[in-house]
Formats: sequence, structure tokens, C-alpha cells
Amino acid sequence: MKKQIKRILIIADIEGSSGCWSYRGSSFMTDEWARACLEMTRDVNTMVQALFDSGVEYIRIKDYHRTGYNLLPELIDPRSETIHGYKAGPVVGIGDPGKAESVIFLGMHAASGTDGFLAHTLTSRIEQLEVNGRPLAEVELFASSLAKYGLRPLFFSGCPVACEQARA
Repeated sequence: MKKQIKRILIIADIEGSSGCWSYRGSSFMTDEWARACLEMTRDVNTMVQALFDSGVEYIRIKDYHRTGYNLLPELIDPRSETIHGYKAGPVVGIGDPGKAESVIFLGMHAASGTDGFLAHTLTSRIEQLEVNGRPLAEVELFASSLAKYGLRPLFFSGCPVACEQARA
């Protein structure tokens, strides 16, 4: 019998969220970005509600789009903890994974240099990041960085190309 996971880290990005359908949706201070932030917040809350309904007891959310100030704190389920801003460590960009046992990736995008929607890896300034000749996506960087803390991916959402890359 498998042990039920009780503590989750959610890493949320905007490009693969349900409200981002153009470059302007990921660009700060545009009307489209404001709408995408609202929808990203709703996506996260839907997951948070489902997790609490399934018996999860602790949820830490990391807003990972650019500077990390996209989720609307006044609308996030108060039972969860939201981490805003870029964190230096122990996991670069994410910070402390807290007491999490597993990680969920929401609204992710494809690796730079691939055909995914708004594809990039960490920044548009990186043309392509490869390992053994294969494009590397952010989810792979995050998952490998979090593995040393015992966190394994539980769920992934993003554009179709990002989902294929995560599955590989």
C-alpha cells in the first residue's frame, strides 16, 4: 500500500497557464499580463483545492514567472503558503522546498529552441540548453535540483510540446 503524500510544492509559471495565449500575456504591465495573472491564480487555486480535498495537509506555492510576483496573493487559498520573488537557494530560483514530499508543475512551457508556445529555458537570452544533444526544459532542471531533497514530480501541465518534453 502506497503512503499518501501529505506535503506538496507547486511550481507555477504563466506561459502554460490557461490565461496566457500571446507574448503580451507574459509581458509585465500589459492588460493581457494582468488577465494571465488572474487566470494563473485560478489555475493554482483549482489545484490547491483538489489537493486539500484529497487529504494533502501542506502546500507551498512558488510563483516562477520572471520575478515571481504574478500570483494574486489576495486570491490564493489562505491554507497554502505562497513564495514570491526570486530565491537564491538552496534550490536556485525556488529557494527552500520546505516540508514538501512531492512537486507539481503548473503552467510550464517548452524548452528553448523547440516549437512550443513561448518556448524558452529560464530566459529568452539562452538560445538553447542541451544535454547529450537534446534540448533541456526548465522542468528537467527543477526536477533534478529537487530530487536531492527527495521530491519527485507528481503532475505536470503546460502547452502540448512542454507536456511531450516532460513525458520524455
